[in-house]
Amino acid sequence: MKRVLGLIGTLLTALCLTAPLMAETLSVEQCVSISLQNNPQLAQSRFSKDMAGRDVIDAMANFLPSARFSMGYNHTVNGPRNAVWFDPTTGLAKPTQIAEEMSWSSSAGLSASQSLFSGGYNYFNLKNSLAMKRSAEFQLEDTRQQVIYMVKERYYNLLKAQKLLDVSQEALKSSEESFKLADAKYQVGTAPKSEMLQFKVELENAKLAMIEAQHNLSIARTLLNQVLGIDMDEDIQVVDDWEMPELDVELDQALRLCEENHPQLLKSVADVDGAKTYIGMAASSFLPYVTANYYYGWSHQDFGEIKHARDRNYNWSLGVTLSFPLFQGFTRISSMSRAMLNHKMNKEILNYTERQLDLELKQAYFSLQQAKKKITVTEDAEEAADETLRLNKEKYNLGAGTMLDLINAQSSYTLAKSNRIQALYDYKFAVARLKRAMGRLTE
Repeated sequence: MKRVLGLIGTLLTALCLTAPLMAETLSVEQCVSISLQNNPQLAQSRFSKDMAGRDVIDAMANFLPSARFSMGYNHTVNGPRNAVWFDPTTGLAKPTQIAEEMSWSSSAGLSASQSLFSGGYNYFNLKNSLAMKRSAEFQLEDTRQQVIYMVKERYYNLLKAQKLLDVSQEALKSSEESFKLADAKYQVGTAPKSEMLQFKVELENAKLAMIEAQHNLSIARTLLNQVLGIDMDEDIQVVDDWEMPELDVELDQALRLCEENHPQLLKSVADVDGAKTYIGMAASSFLPYVTANYYYGWSHQDFGEIKHARDRNYNWSLGVTLSFPLFQGFTRISSMSRAMLNHKMNKEILNYTERQLDLELKQAYFSLQQAKKKITVTEDAEEAADETLRLNKEKYNLGAGTMLDLINAQSSYTLAKSNRIQALYDYKFAVARLKRAMGRLTE
């Protein structure tokens, strides 16, 4: 019995501990933070940036000397030989080697080399790796802002879907009340059957609208869960935020901020710089290479003599090597041509990116201006529709109003309230879209 009671107590404790977590609501900032931790594309961009940093280290290493130390010990055994030789004094044949012969040899060496001139290849290679590192950093930032933008879009869509579902439920409740009233009038003979049936049609339409709103809410929640990297079926709750973010910026200022900050544009600039360095790397193959070499070596039969390596049995050399490529089957010309074409291609990509971002920013800017105006208009329309509905309900209840007037007033109120919600979240989304277009979208 005690064991059963203990198990029940453990289950109750677990339920108490997990209940607050299930009921916890997430703000847009929390959703952004979760998505930035779980997004696989962002993780790939981080790896690409880190690898580009390693390429910079490799390029810098080409300017440093390379050194190698070697040490060896060899024991050689030569067995007896079948071959013979003739002694000129006696004229007799004698074997060249009667028994085993053994020998020992020891050696040690230190070699170093330093590239003095590589035709400019090392210099341009370093510039290329630095440009590619900048490109990877801007790509990471662009991916980060894209994730934030997607989270905010889907977060606001979920809030909008919740609000529109509330409107549908309110419209359904209003339609039910109108139908009940019309049905009561029909039952007592004060209203025709056609009037009751018309309210019945409006009631069924309201039910269909609510079903669609429930479907849209499920889709919006699934899409947000997907970008957060959590279970698609998890019923997350989001903060109901009616706050209106302010963003006062002129079009010229927005264009300037886009040019200075947008990571996609800055990445294209870095790619053009990197492509230009390939031309220098290809041109370096037409120039001579100069390398300095140094070697110090020691050898002796007795390895113990290595302590005298600086006194005897050593040799050393110091020299400079000049190499000049004469002919490599036209590969150098091909590489130069390919590098120039790659540079032109990246310049075209940069020009296209500039035009595309200019278009996106202007669209975002004008959408924001439109959204601001819609908010004021929809606020006034909702207030007017609410008052019209109230007056028509009173008239219909008193028998002074018509069924058509009440149905139109209900439809107008539902539409006005939906437009108000749509305008509010369109404005929030437009703010995020313009910040994204300016390259300044943060958490």
